[in-house]
Amino acid sequence: MARNLLSIDIGQDVVCAVLVSHNKKTVSVVRCGISVAEDTSFAGALAEVLQQVGYDNEPCRVAFGAEHFLFRTLSFPFYDSRKIHKVLAIELEENVPVDMRDVLVDSLISGKRGTDSTVVAAMMRRENMREQLAVLASLNIDPQIVTISGVQTALHLSQNHAQHDLILLNAGCKRMTMFVMHDGRLRLIRTWVFDDGDGANFVMDKNSQHASARKPENVSATLQKACREIRHTLLTLDTTSVAIPFFLTGSLADVQEVAQHFSDNLHVEVQPCGVAGIPVSIGKEAGLWRSDLMTGALALSTGTGVKRRGFNFRKEEFAGKHPLVYYRHLLPRIVVPAVLCLLVGTVYLWNDFRLRQMELRSLDKQVEEIFLETLPGTTRVVDPVQQLKVEIREHKKDMLGGASPESEIKILDILAEISVQIPTSLNIHIRRMVVDDNGILLRGLTDTFKAVDNVKNFLEKSEYFTKATINSANLARRDTGIRFELRLELNRG
Repeated sequence: MARNLLSIDIGQDVVCAVLVSHNKKTVSVVRCGISVAEDTSFAGALAEVLQQVGYDNEPCRVAFGAEHFLFRTLSFPFYDSRKIHKVLAIELEENVPVDMRDVLVDSLISGKRGTDSTVVAAMMRRENMREQLAVLASLNIDPQIVTISGVQTALHLSQNHAQHDLILLNAGCKRMTMFVMHDGRLRLIRTWVFDDGDGANFVMDKNSQHASARKPENVSATLQKACREIRHTLLTLDTTSVAIPFFLTGSLADVQEVAQHFSDNLHVEVQPCGVAGIPVSIGKEAGLWRSDLMTGALALSTGTGVKRRGFNFRKEEFAGKHPLVYYRHLLPRIVVPAVLCLLVGTVYLWNDFRLRQMELRSLDKQVEEIFLETLPGTTRVVDPVQQLKVEIREHKKDMLGGASPESEIKILDILAEISVQIPTSLNIHIRRMVVDDNGILLRGLTDTFKAVDNVKNFLEKSEYFTKATINSANLARRDTGIRFELRLELNRG
């Protein structure tokens, strides 16, 4: 299912918007729009562009010109992005003329050498971000990504260029931004004002939407000044301009003498970036396509994967909250695996239940066989466990001489209590113990009559017995000592 995405590139001179349709691996431009912003307000130019593309609450990405940002390049003795994020604000605090609490910071790792790394950091004032988002919100725009104009174009060009090293010049009417790419990574961003009003004074014509110089006689001096800035920047990077391809985009990209002047002064071939190597088709109803101006918006709309990950300032207090419809393209990737997992889980649970049922039937059969072996005379088997308990209870009654096996006081408890209550100092030998429903009859042998009384007294103290009675105590005829018979009444309360 195709999904549309709107990308807006907001520069000082023009505002460009591209509505693209993503369908599997193809990207096509549905509509595009451009508005000159020099003679009108930012909100007015943005509203005009939205009308041209027919914006209908599609997911949106926005890029602001580099003049809204402050850039620094830092080096760290490690390249772990989490560690860099923790110390980045501390390192920047001594290198920027602003309070770090007043700015949003994002960064890209621009190079690695051993365990060291180089980082390009970009900062935007929170107040500026708040104002820009308020203008966008007034037009019902809630961008997923807020980034820097030209960054995605440079990343796309570098990935699609065989050498991966290049320089992109984004030339506006009054300001120029230079992006230096090395080995597929963004190494440097530098922006400067090259036309301060005393130069050629380039302007965008609102009707033709092309740039021209109000003072043609000053064009050469203005461009020479820009070339000096470029050469100085390359010298600080220990880079020569001969081996690095140059690409030109922006408002001045379609001015022939500008590209020619850069080529002559820098001694390189300055190429138009076109569509930055992006495989894209432009629909018949898309409108007037200006590759020199709209490449930035197009590059922003065609992915921010690992190889083309740029800046995003929708973070912290400005983090976007998007409705689920923005992520509808992810539904097939989520639903299909979820359904497969559900089916596999259902089959596994059903198979496990079937095996458990078979095992249970097998165990029931074994129980029945053991029951019939234990009680071979049984003709009807209803509940083997319960039937076996009844037989055991009846058998216990016979063995205990009529004592109820269901009594709360068990025989072992009685023996333990008698053993505890009779002190070890007494020489007592119990020869017979009879248990019935009326109580317990003890017969034994001791050495003195006093010992018999002591046994009686000790056992009467037990909570197990309510009364102890000496039935007899006589001298033994065959043995030495006193033979006695003691009756104990059980406490069944």
